[in-house]
Amino acid sequence: MNPLLIICLIMGIAARRYLSYPEQLVPSINWWLITVALPCLILTLIPHTTINRESLVPVAGMWCVFLGALAVAVIIGKILSWPRAVTGVVALVAGIGNTSFMGYPIVQSYYGAAGLQVAVIADQVGSFIILSTFGVMVMALCSGQTPTVKMITQKVVTFPPFIALCLSLAIKPFGGLPEFLQIPFSQIGATLTPLALFCVGLQIALRPPRGGVSPLITGVVWKLVAAPLVVWAFAVVSGASSLTQQVTVIEGAMAPMIAAAIMAERAGLQPVLANAIQGYAILLSFITIPIWHTLLSMYK
Repeated sequence: MNPLLIICLIMGIAARRYLSYPEQLVPSINWWLITVALPCLILTLIPHTTINRESLVPVAGMWCVFLGALAVAVIIGKILSWPRAVTGVVALVAGIGNTSFMGYPIVQSYYGAAGLQVAVIADQVGSFIILSTFGVMVMALCSGQTPTVKMITQKVVTFPPFIALCLSLAIKPFGGLPEFLQIPFSQIGATLTPLALFCVGLQIALRPPRGGVSPLITGVVWKLVAAPLVVWAFAVVSGASSLTQQVTVIEGAMAPMIAAAIMAERAGLQPVLANAIQGYAILLSFITIPIWHTLLSMYK
């Protein structure tokens, strides 16, 4: 597993414990990640992503994770009388995995360059598109505002990553960004991983949020245990190659996407709960992902 993930997370935890920092540091970092770094990353990767019939399996796998989280959040939320904001956090944070910054290095270490190609499809055509479209819709519907088609549409079309996605698809036939922009945009996008994980470390609190134990457990268990099982069943039925099946399951087992938790926080959707689900899932994923890899290796 990439040491950068652990180092940045530990640095954030240490800074929270031993250092003082500006009150607006976390919101400022989040603004940079969503408004600048993530769009730059999308612009550099999407235009070079190749789609074929086999690649539809990892994309559909990521949709299984999201739609499953949405269904689980709505059903359990109704049974336990969760507020709309809590239901939205569980659906958003537990429904979109960190399929790039954690997924890429982990998949590459397990399956090499061939596996990484599958991971890129799952991430760029699956997770990022879900985040930029239906993720924004969930955020709007659960933010406490009276949702209208106009409001949801406005939130989607003005969301910086969605704008970057549209631009990426527009320039894809022309080979993507010009070379003199590709490198600097890639470098800007690369700031997302260390800054995001450092920011997570700054906010991690292992004490469960008050009144939020049930949604915390629901989100973590779905993302790390139930979702990979669902994706595995789907991958087997799909008849895809063994490599595609295994990478799809591993991507489905990733901890929540950091950008999804940031979106929930920015929308005021129970930021403490969003951070708790993300933090616990990231820490536990260092145990669960190797277990999933072992199980997949036994039954391939």
